[in-house]
Amino acid sequence: MTLDEILENASALQQSGAVDAAERAYLLAISHFPDSAEARYRRGLLHLAESRAATAAILFRQALALAPSPRFYLSLGAALELDGRAQAAAAAYRVAVTAAPDLVEAKFGLGRCQQMMGQIEAAIVTYQDVLAARPDSSAVWFNLGMALYALHRPADAARAFRAAVTSAPDNAEAWVNLAFMLERADQPEAALAACEEARAAGVNRPTLLVNQASALRALGRFEAALAVCSEALREAPGEAAAYATLTATLSDMGHHDRAIAAADLALEHHPDLAPADRAGLARIVGNKGLALLYLGRLEEAIVTLREGVAANPADADIAVNLGLALLSSGTHMREGFALFERRREQGAAPPRGFSEAFWQGEDIAGRTILLHAEEGFGDTLQFVRYAPLVAARGARVILEVPPALVRLCAGLPGVTQVVATGAALPAFDCHCPLLSLPHVFGTTLETIPAAIPYLAADPALVREWATRLPPGPGLRVGLVWAGHAQAQRAYAHRVDPRRSLALAALAPLGAVSGIAFVSLQKGPPANELANPPFTINDPMAEVRDFADTAALIAGLDLVISVDTAVAHLAGALGKPVWMLSRFDACWRWLRARSDSPWYPTLRVYRQPSPGEWAPAIATLAADLARLARQTAEATARAA
Repeated sequence: MTLDEILENASALQQSGAVDAAERAYLLAISHFPDSAEARYRRGLLHLAESRAATAAILFRQALALAPSPRFYLSLGAALELDGRAQAAAAAYRVAVTAAPDLVEAKFGLGRCQQMMGQIEAAIVTYQDVLAARPDSSAVWFNLGMALYALHRPADAARAFRAAVTSAPDNAEAWVNLAFMLERADQPEAALAACEEARAAGVNRPTLLVNQASALRALGRFEAALAVCSEALREAPGEAAAYATLTATLSDMGHHDRAIAAADLALEHHPDLAPADRAGLARIVGNKGLALLYLGRLEEAIVTLREGVAANPADADIAVNLGLALLSSGTHMREGFALFERRREQGAAPPRGFSEAFWQGEDIAGRTILLHAEEGFGDTLQFVRYAPLVAARGARVILEVPPALVRLCAGLPGVTQVVATGAALPAFDCHCPLLSLPHVFGTTLETIPAAIPYLAADPALVREWATRLPPGPGLRVGLVWAGHAQAQRAYAHRVDPRRSLALAALAPLGAVSGIAFVSLQKGPPANELANPPFTINDPMAEVRDFADTAALIAGLDLVISVDTAVAHLAGALGKPVWMLSRFDACWRWLRARSDSPWYPTLRVYRQPSPGEWAPAIATLAADLARLARQTAEATARAA
């Protein structure tokens, strides 16, 4: 028989499933034609198909020794990749690509190996090169999505997974990941739509149901989320991720005790945190820790969150929540701020992609640094206090903030230039998010930079806005009763109902005589002024930005606010501010304290239990009445 006849027979045997017979046929070919590279190559393919990667690699090397060929290198790369030898596989794929640039399978293999070795940026470039030749490859789009997510770019990853399912609508895993990435990118409506598309395409997996429940939870449709979690658990009773979403949803609904009970039930089913379920089970532990935190059981929460981090150190959400719990304690702030740095892994606030270095506290004298806002107005107002400290180290400071804060921050000491978010940036040498500065400076409770005021209203604006304020002689008190429900930020959207209240709830304040109330409320809650529970002056229609709000506050005696940016602004201006705080207070207000180390003029009035505003408002109203009497008595004595 000729070589071709033997190889054809061996191939037929292999295709029919007669693997042992095919192996004997390939050995016959090699014994009769010892110089045949093809015979060794074909035998190597047989072993590769049977997942005998090490043997396949040996045979491919033997074939290459006889006749170097790009396809031999391609198969060698595949065998080495299957054997877990990514570096050697990448080397083989590179030789194949060099010899045959159009061999896209080798380029794809190289990208996979780069990703395995943690060379994520290089892998992305390689995948994009492959897609230029094969734009409809679902598998390549899928791997590109995974690489983008590894760089904490969930929105970009979602676009890749969308392309993957467009190319292959039956790619169930791509559908699951598409929904997950959209939810991580704070696009819950799109995530929910993707889940519905996937189910219409015939995808029916418990993990898809979990993603659907997560999207519903992010949209505040809690009952629907619970129903989908139950459906997922009926289909897969051991699905840890479904329990994780269930416990988180119960906490969002304020059912923290039920969330803890559900977590304990799930953990009883998985007492050993089996590796296959580690991510979902760790999330259950983390959610239990959050529920304990919401109930005010801080020390228990910290212990439980530490267990969650230990169970899955890769879970940034649990690490960040532990960090926030530690910050709430006030006694572990350095560790808390260090863990808070992992927020950039969560996707909602991804790295900016600057080529300039991320400043981590090294010598910066003579260099230009960009300090940039990251989250809400309140966070920015709180942490711009660090900009002068950076300037004091000899740096030229450029500050990037939302447009509504540009005029206010223009006068911040030590800041050379203020740029609006989204505008073109000047040249800089390094950068740092404002929220990372407490970590960079090693801030503790004792070293919080609390010199106030660190912001100031423009005197010209103060004079202008003084004409809009009610005349004396009593106290002029500003009011803010609600935050901004940011639908594009799922967490903030869920928290807002807990920190906000209806204007009518402040009715006890109206009973205090000698007070002229001034609204500082913006957004839809300001519509409640159409039917106020007491007389409130409202100049806010003409307010353009926080510089105007600061000028208004400068003409007030006191600001009363829920936990919003206005409370931060008043504190930064050094104005007395009384803040109504939800029971599960934000970390920055610590626990069981009525003062604030961040703002010396701020006083905290806390809910005694979740959702119970009346006692806090009653205490505040009594204090306001006392202050009004003292002010009236002082005025009378002065007269």
